[in-house]
Amino acid sequence: MFIVLPPSETKVSGGEPGTCLELAALSFPHQNAVRESLIQDLIELSADVELAKAALKLGVKGAGEIVRNSELRTSPVLPALERYTGVLYDALGYSELPRSQREWVDQSVGVFSALFGLIRSTDPIPAYRLSFDSRLPSGKPGKHWGAVVDNVWAQAPGFTLDLRSEGYRSLAPVPEGRGVFVALVKPGPRGARPALGHANKAVKGELVKRLAATDAQVESLEDFVAWGSLNGYECDASSYDQGRVDLVISDR
Repeated sequence: MFIVLPPSETKVSGGEPGTCLELAALSFPHQNAVRESLIQDLIELSADVELAKAALKLGVKGAGEIVRNSELRTSPVLPALERYTGVLYDALGYSELPRSQREWVDQSVGVFSALFGLIRSTDPIPAYRLSFDSRLPSGKPGKHWGAVVDNVWAQAPGFTLDLRSEGYRSLAPVPEGRGVFVALVKPGPRGARPALGHANKAVKGELVKRLAATDAQVESLEDFVAWGSLNGYECDASSYDQGRVDLVISDR
């Protein structure tokens, strides 16, 4: 099983002293040409602060994010799950997990970001700012990732539970047969259930935390449904359509 999370806009500053980004240290190296292209684009864009603010949809206080981007090749790195912060990652609480559960996360969890594509939770990355809908000089990130999407998921280990947002999912959808996109929804008629809303991120973090706590082994949609029934999650297998399935959350 491989769980794919969305990145967060907020990121921890700093990193391990004496380190810097090395693409060779990242997982799934077949993406490195795209990573290099995006990094170079982002650095060049950051030379013009006002242009970069508009392209990255940053406000008047966004100058610090642009500095981060300009220093992508030289700033220190941290493992991805220590770099990303915010509601989802706080709810997961990676650093507070027992060692056995952290090891499970290290083996079973990854992130798909607009800049680095698919990475493992332990991959060392710098702080940066790039969203799925940012506008680089060469086009939006989806233009780049679309060129390698067929190979991205062939390298993922095992059945993929895709917990990304719709925007990040659009960069490289998981093909049918390789995994399933898990849509968090409120109770309602099948096919018309409303999205969970503001609790979405926290529930995703809690879900991954519970999967780790139970040492979950999920290699199919049927396995995920069975795991959910034992752990208080209602996965509606009958809602499955075009690689998407409803996870019905009743208590939020």
